[in-house]
Amino acid sequence: MTAPPPYAAWRLDPPTASPSTSLMYKNQSALPRLPVPPLPATLAKLAKSVAALGTPEEIQAFKSKMESFAKPGAIGEVLQKRLEERREEPGRRNWISEWWDMDAYMSYRDSVVINVSYYYGFSKLPQAPAATKSTKSDPSYVAATIATTALSFRNLIAKGLLEPEPAGKAGGELCMESYKWAYNACRIPAAGSDYAVKIPEDDPAGQHLVVVRQGRFWSVPLTVGGKEVGVEGFKKTFDAIVSQDIGTSKTPSVGIFTGVNRDLWADARAQLVSDSPTNTATLRAIETSAFVISLDESSPEPSKDAAGLADFSKRIWHGEEQGGNRWWDKPLQYIVFANGEAGFVGEHSCMDGTPTARLNDFLSKRLLSSEQVPGTGADFTTTAPAPLSLPFVVSSEVTKMISTAEAEFKDHIGKFELVCLRYDRYGKDGIKAMGVSPDAWAQMLFQIAYYMTHGKACGTYEAAQVRLFQLGRTETIRIATEESVAFTKALIDPKVSDQKKKELLLAATKKHGQDAKDASTGFGIDRHLFGLRKLLKEGETAELLKDPLVAKSSTWNLSTSQIYIRNAPAYGWGPVVEDGYGVPYMIHPECLQFVTSSRKEMPTATYLKNIEKAADLLMDVMERCKEAKL
Repeated sequence: MTAPPPYAAWRLDPPTASPSTSLMYKNQSALPRLPVPPLPATLAKLAKSVAALGTPEEIQAFKSKMESFAKPGAIGEVLQKRLEERREEPGRRNWISEWWDMDAYMSYRDSVVINVSYYYGFSKLPQAPAATKSTKSDPSYVAATIATTALSFRNLIAKGLLEPEPAGKAGGELCMESYKWAYNACRIPAAGSDYAVKIPEDDPAGQHLVVVRQGRFWSVPLTVGGKEVGVEGFKKTFDAIVSQDIGTSKTPSVGIFTGVNRDLWADARAQLVSDSPTNTATLRAIETSAFVISLDESSPEPSKDAAGLADFSKRIWHGEEQGGNRWWDKPLQYIVFANGEAGFVGEHSCMDGTPTARLNDFLSKRLLSSEQVPGTGADFTTTAPAPLSLPFVVSSEVTKMISTAEAEFKDHIGKFELVCLRYDRYGKDGIKAMGVSPDAWAQMLFQIAYYMTHGKACGTYEAAQVRLFQLGRTETIRIATEESVAFTKALIDPKVSDQKKKELLLAATKKHGQDAKDASTGFGIDRHLFGLRKLLKEGETAELLKDPLVAKSSTWNLSTSQIYIRNAPAYGWGPVVEDGYGVPYMIHPECLQFVTSSRKEMPTATYLKNIEKAADLLMDVMERCKEAKL
C-alpha cells in the first residue's frame, strides 16, 4: 500500500487543456475568496438552530457552554483568530478546501458506493437514428450516442468554450474549477487517504474511453486516421465487444475492488501492480480514460411502474449483481443496459453534482431533441476504432482478495433500500402560483413527512453551492428551525386555522430563504464550526463544539439536495447516517420527483408516502386560503 502524494501536488492547479484566457476561465482569478464569518454571528445562528431540536435543559446547557466559548480571550476567540490567519496565508485560495476534500472524501475509508457516489437515470434515449423508424432496443447505438455527446461536451471544456455559470441576480459567475476534474480523471486508493490523478483533455495518453462488459475492460480510441470517431464507428466497436460474450465462464471482477473499503482496495491495487506490469498498464489506461461506459446485461423497466423505476435506480446506484462491471472511482461513468435504458454514476470526491447535472442535462436534451446527434456528419469517421483488450493478470492472492471484496460488496449494498415517487398534482408552476419558493415548499414537505413518520423534527441538511468563491464547493442550509417546527406542528393540527397555517408557512419559508442566502454567500454555520474544530491543538478543548445538542443539530437524519435534469426520472444517493434518509429531488414545472434511500430497517416507504400526503395537505390549505379571498 503506497502513501498518497502531498495535497497541493495533485489537487491544486489540475492539468487541463482549457486556456486560462478562455471564456470559461478568464475571470476566475478575480473571484473572491471564501470569507470567515464573524464568530458572534455564527454563534447567534447556532443558538437559533439548536433551539428547534432541544429540550429546555439541553438548550440551557448549550447556552452556558456558548457563553464560555465566546468570552474575550476564551478558546472561541483563539480559534477564530487562527482561522482568520489561515485565510490570509499567502497563496491560500480557500481556507477550507484542503480540509474538506480530505476529511469529507479522501480520508473516508468505507465504500464510495452508496456512501459517496450519486447517480442519474435517463428517460429512454433513442435506440436508432430517427430516419430509420426502428423501435428495436439497441444498447450499442445508445452507448455510441452517449459517447459522442459526452465528448462534444469535453471539447467545450478543452477549448474553454463552455460558458461560466452565472452567479444569479447579483451578476458575475461561479467557480468553474471542478469542471477540470470531469474528464480524464480518477480517484486512486492509498494508505490512510486517497488522492486523484488527472491529465489534460488533449493529452495523447487520454484519447480513449474505456468499456467494461462482463467484468472485462477495453480501451476504445476516440480517433481513427486523425478524424474523430462518430456514432456509426463507435456503434460498430460496441457491437463487436458485445459479441464477445463469455457465456457462463467468469472473468475475475477486478472492478469490484473500486466499490469496497478503500484500504482493501489500496492493498489489492498494490498487489496487482506488484504482480505484473500488464496490470500497471491496464490501471493506467482506465484511470486516464476520458470516461467509462459499462455495458450491463440486465434490462430494468423504469417506465413500467414505481417498482420498475426503483429497480432501474438501484442498478445504476450500486449495480446489484453486476457491481463488478464498473470502475466506481471514475467521476464520469455511463451505464447502458441490454434493453437500451441508460444512466450515469459519478464519484464525488473532486467535483459536486451541479457540473455533472449540467453535462447530463446537455446530453439527454440533445439526444432526445430533433437536433443533429453529435458524432454524425462529414467531420466524423464511420470507421470502427479497434478496441484494445485491457487484461488483468490475476494471481492467487488477488483471487482471494476478489472473493473477499465480492462478499463485502454484496453485504454492503444489501443493507439499503430506495423508493421512488413522481407526484403529479402540481409542480413548480403550481407552487409559485401560491407565492412560495418551490425549493422552500419542498423542504417543508420533508419536515412534515418526517414529523408524521417519527413524531419529531430532526437535523436536516440541504446542500447549498458556495461557488461564488474560489474553489468553492458546498455549505449546509439547516432546514429544521423554530419556524419550520412551529409550522409542521400546526399543519397537522386540525384545531389550527388555515390562515394561521399559511402565516406559519410563510414565516418558515422566509427563514429558509435567508438561511439559504447566508449559506451560499459563505456565512453558514457548519463549515465555520468545522474550521474551528480543525484548529484545536493537542491539549486544548472546546466544550461547545462537543455539546450533545450541537451534535444532534448537525446529525443529518434527512440529507437532501436538489438538482435539475429535465430527462432524468431517477436521481439519488445514500443516507449519511444509519437512521436517516437520503432525499434527492427535482422540481419540474408540472410535477415533483422524489427518491428516498435508507437502510432497510427504516420505514422508507412510509416516509415517502407521507411526503405525498404532506404535498396534498399543504396545497389543500393554500387553495382554501386562496378561495377564501375570492
